[in-house]
Amino acid sequence: MRVLFLATRLPVPPWRGDQVRAYHHLRLLAPAHDITCCALLTRPPPAGLRAEVEALGVHLVVVTLGMLGAVPALARVLVGDGRPLQVLLYARRRAATAVTRLVARGGFDVVHAQLVRAASYLPAGVPAVVDLIDALSANFARRAASDRGPLGAAAAWEARRLAQFEPRVAAGAARVLVVSEAERAALGEARVTVVPNGVDTVAFPYREDGRLPGRIVFAGNLGYFPNVDAARWLARDIFPRVRAVVPAAELRLVGARPARAVRALAALPGVSLAVAVPAMAPELAAATVAVVPVRAGSGLQNKVLEAMAAGTPVVTTPRAAAALDAQPGEHLLVAEDAAGLAAAALDLLANAARARALARAARALVERRYRWEDSAEGVAAAWRDAVDAMQRSA
Repeated sequence: MRVLFLATRLPVPPWRGDQVRAYHHLRLLAPAHDITCCALLTRPPPAGLRAEVEALGVHLVVVTLGMLGAVPALARVLVGDGRPLQVLLYARRRAATAVTRLVARGGFDVVHAQLVRAASYLPAGVPAVVDLIDALSANFARRAASDRGPLGAAAAWEARRLAQFEPRVAAGAARVLVVSEAERAALGEARVTVVPNGVDTVAFPYREDGRLPGRIVFAGNLGYFPNVDAARWLARDIFPRVRAVVPAAELRLVGARPARAVRALAALPGVSLAVAVPAMAPELAAATVAVVPVRAGSGLQNKVLEAMAAGTPVVTTPRAAAALDAQPGEHLLVAEDAAGLAAAALDLLANAARARALARAARALVERRYRWEDSAEGVAAAWRDAVDAMQRSA
C-alpha cells in the first residue's frame, strides 16, 4: 500500500508521546508498505535527523512552514476564524499547495495524518486516517480546570474551539484513531477506533534484581505541562511523606527538556534529576517503584507502560490508570491524593513480595496487550478499512 504519512514533528528523536508513536509505527510498517513521511516543520531539520528518519525505511519529504507564517495565522482569530490555535499555528497556504502537489504525483492509496493540526492538510479524493492520539479538547479542559490564572483561561478558550473542530475532523476522515476507550468516549464518534500505544519489549527487558532500595522514579518528557505538574506534586507533596517514613528514600526525575520548575526540584532533599539519558530502561530497572501522579493531560501514558515492561511496579492516579486495560491491585496500585499515593509507594518499598507480584502481572499484561507490533497492526487495519470504504462508495 502507498501511504502518505503527515506529521508536524519528526519522529526522531522520539522524546514526546506523538513522536514515540510515529517512530514505532513507521519502523514496523515501512517494511510492508511504501510510506512517504511528509513532515510539516517550522524549520528544516539537521541532516543527521533526516538520515535517521530515512533509516526507518520511509521516504522523507520536508515542507518548511517557517515562523513568520504564524503571525497571519494568529491574526485570523481576530477576524472570526473559529479553528483552534493548534491548527492555525500550523496552517500555511504554501504548505497546503505543496502537499496537494505531492498527492497529485504520489499515487497514494491512503493518507495518514497524526494529530489534529495535521488534519487540516488532508487532501480531497484520497481516503484518510487521522490519528488524534487523544481527545485534545478534553486535555485542554483539564488544564483549564487545574490552572485558574491567564493560562487556564487560554486553555479553556482553546478547549472550546477544539471541541467544535474535532467532530469536523472525524466527519471528514474514513477512520479516526485514539489510544484508549476513555479518549474514544470523550470524542463520542462512532468511527473512532482504539489503537493503544505499545512498548518495545526488547528495549525494555523485564528485570527483578539489582534495584536500588528506596529509589522512586518518575520518567517522561519533563517539559510537557502534565508531566511538570506531576513532577512538582510528586517532589513537593508526595515524596516528603515517603521520606518521613523512609529517610534514605530517593526520588529520581528522568527525562528530556526539563522545564525550569522541574530543574528547581533537584535542590530538594533526596531529589535528583537526569536529563536526556541515553536509554530510559536502565533508569527504570534501577528503581524499586515508579510513581506516576498524573493529574492533567490525557491519553495512554507511555511512562506507565515502559515501567510495567521493565518490571518496575507502578503507583499512579485513576486518570492515568483509566486508559489502561489494567486492574488496580493486580497490575498496579492506584490512589487519588498525595497521602494515598505515598502510602502505596511505601507499601511497595516495604513489601518486596507484593512488588514482585505486581511487576510480573504487569509485564504479562504488556506482552499480551501492549506491544508496538500490535499497535502497528491496528494502524494497518485502519488503512485497509479506509481504502475498502472508499472503494465501496465509488
